[in-house]
Amino acid sequence: MSILKAELIAVVNKTLHRGYTGTALDTEITATVKDLSTYGNFLQDEFKRLTIIDRDYYSLPDNLKDLLFVGMKSYDIDPLLNNATIYKPLVYERFEMYKRNIYYSSTPGTPTRYTWQSGYMYPRPIPDAVYNMYMWYSYTHPEMIGEDKACDNILFTDIYREAIEMGLCYKVALGLSLKTEAKDFLTLYMNQISMRKADIEEHAQICAYRDGF
Repeated sequence: MSILKAELIAVVNKTLHRGYTGTALDTEITATVKDLSTYGNFLQDEFKRLTIIDRDYYSLPDNLKDLLFVGMKSYDIDPLLNNATIYKPLVYERFEMYKRNIYYSSTPGTPTRYTWQSGYMYPRPIPDAVYNMYMWYSYTHPEMIGEDKACDNILFTDIYREAIEMGLCYKVALGLSLKTEAKDFLTLYMNQISMRKADIEEHAQICAYRDGF
């Protein structure tokens, strides 16, 4: 179920006894959904690409917040999975460790490890062939989605509704200098964030992914 701007405005009006309409809270709603997305890996997406022989770096999506999984296509397919494409994970290593290891051994091969830094992912060893690479990542809610403002195209699913409502009420109350109310809403907002973070299991980088996940 989509979270609509009109529904959020109605909650603010009922809770704070206001009469906002139309675009009056566009800025506050946009700021709230963006703020919420910074607290956890709530919004996630995937992308795929092919490696290039002897290339040691690959650009990451512009909206990337955290890189959660990097895998290479496995040709050792498990028949119990109906021959579905499996991406076996590469092991993450710190960028400093990567630089040290690549310095001592830069011989190309099949990548088994990776690191990432400043918008680029670095596999190790450097690919000696063309490999199918799969990545899963989290991102921050954009302020604009195409020609729509975030408040008109909220990407969060319905389970984040109460968190957004409390976060929005906090921002509006703060803007109205209702300090006591703002403090109460902030507490409720942070409680919702804690609950939603608990819903998300730690992303195990040792787990393989099936195609399309």
